[in-house]
Amino acid sequence: MIVESSYWKLPLIESAKKFEELEELCELSERHFVQIEQDIFLGFYTIRKLLDASKITDKLKNKKIVLKSHPNKDKYVTLLNNHKLDEKYDFSVLNSEQRDLWFIASRLIHSYIFQISINDMGIFDGVLFTSDTDKTKKLYWLTSQEIISIFQEVGSNEVTKFEWSIDPESGQETMVAS
Repeated sequence: MIVESSYWKLPLIESAKKFEELEELCELSERHFVQIEQDIFLGFYTIRKLLDASKITDKLKNKKIVLKSHPNKDKYVTLLNNHKLDEKYDFSVLNSEQRDLWFIASRLIHSYIFQISINDMGIFDGVLFTSDTDKTKKLYWLTSQEIISIFQEVGSNEVTKFEWSIDPESGQETMVAS
């Protein structure tokens, strides 16, 4: 259980700053790739823990975030071929949908495919990922700017009021964090 959330939120803000710095580098080393991957996985795990502990306001929890995706063009995505993204997904098509933090964090930390995205100039511009349940449908792309924004928003989000109630008839609990 998370009692004091600031210890969980501060690393998100620090990771966002690192990602901003990496957006300026034209050549990423293997160490950079490892650091990006670690920061993303730990960051989105942290976000899931903060969501579970109601340490994020309901407004941010329910906020819709633009998540882009490329459709699958080959239903057979396996452990032996999941690195061949250009053969498995149609990069000429870019779809958009709106998802909440829970969806994005869950898909990232349980990803079947995870790859750091680099633009034509060699600059970090996001991550490509999909879960085992979505691998035959689409490959998600979350831009580095969205990741930075999410980490900054969650890292600076303050729950100042927490309301809890229980319906005496049904036993249904209601919690509101604002």
